[in-house]
Amino acid sequence: MIVGLGIDLVENGRVTQELARGDWRQENGVFTSEEIRRCSTGRNPALLYAACFAAKEATLKALGVGVSDLAMFREVEIGLDENGEYAVILHDRLKSESEQLGVRHIRVSIAAAAKQTGAMVILES
Repeated sequence: MIVGLGIDLVENGRVTQELARGDWRQENGVFTSEEIRRCSTGRNPALLYAACFAAKEATLKALGVGVSDLAMFREVEIGLDENGEYAVILHDRLKSESEQLGVRHIRVSIAAAAKQTGAMVILES
């Protein structure tokens, strides 16, 4: 049964500008060190960061939580599963929130185009 659904869309140009300014460094609290490593070493870092950010935002929307501080973004980690597919890993407050909602599985889909990257997250019980 679906207990949450979230969708987000990110402008790729904005991500490119923010990366150039150094706005998305680890100390800013948006990405985990593993996400930074994976996104920074890819062929197109801006698209990887956009995908990761969109998936984080979509997850927060699916959980129905407002962002009270930037550290919440690190509590949603976008990783890769054993098949190389995107996976959502929740930590701390958000893991607890998902358990209270009865979430047993999180599905994530990410699509990138030239100008925008989108993500959809479905929480299932």
